[in-house]
Amino acid sequence: MTTGASMDTNRPGVNVVVGSSVLLGLSGLARLAQVAAEAVQEDTYLRAHEEVGTSSGFGALPMVFLMGVGLVVALAALAILVLALANLAGRNWTRVVTWVVGGLTVAVSGGWLVLALLLSGEGDVSAGTEADRVDEIAGQLMPAWVEPVSAVSGIVASPALLVALILLALPPANAFYRWRRGEWDPSYPDETTQPDAIHLRIDQQV
Repeated sequence: MTTGASMDTNRPGVNVVVGSSVLLGLSGLARLAQVAAEAVQEDTYLRAHEEVGTSSGFGALPMVFLMGVGLVVALAALAILVLALANLAGRNWTRVVTWVVGGLTVAVSGGWLVLALLLSGEGDVSAGTEADRVDEIAGQLMPAWVEPVSAVSGIVASPALLVALILLALPPANAFYRWRRGEWDPSYPDETTQPDAIHLRIDQQV
C-alpha cells in the first residue's frame, strides 16, 4: 500500500529533501507552540490589567490585534506542516509553494522582530508604577512553561525554516524533483545526468 507522499529511495537527493521536510515540520510545530505560548501570555497580561484596574479598552484592543496576528501565523504554520509532507511526493509545484509561503513567513518574522526591538526601547515612563504592578501580577499568574516555550520556539522556528528553504534550492533537491517514476522529467532535459546515460558510462568504464 502506498501513499501520496511515498517516494523511490533510489532517486537522487532523497536525503536532502527529507532533511528539508524534517526542518519544515520542526519550524511549523515550533511556530504553533510559539503562538500558543503568546496567546497564554497575552491573556495573562489582560487579567493582570483587570486586577490593577486599568481600563478594559487599554488591553482589549492590542489583544484583538495580537489574536489576529496569531491566527495568521498559525495558518501559515499549518500550511508549512502540510508542505513538509507534500514535498516528499516529488512534485515541483509543492517546492515552489514552499518557497513562496516560507519566504513570506521568514520576511514577516524578520520585520516583526525588528519592530519589536524598536518598540522595546520606548518605555512609558509616565505609567511606570502602574506598569510595574501589572508586570508583577502577570508574573505571578503566568504559567511556568510559557516563557521557555516562547523563547525556544522563537529561536528555532525561523532558522529551521530558512535552512529548509535553502536545502530545497540545492542541486540534489533539483535532481530529486526532476525524477519521475525512475525516469527524468522531460521538462528538465539533461542527457549527461539521465539514468541510462549514467549506466552507459559506468559500463564503458568497466
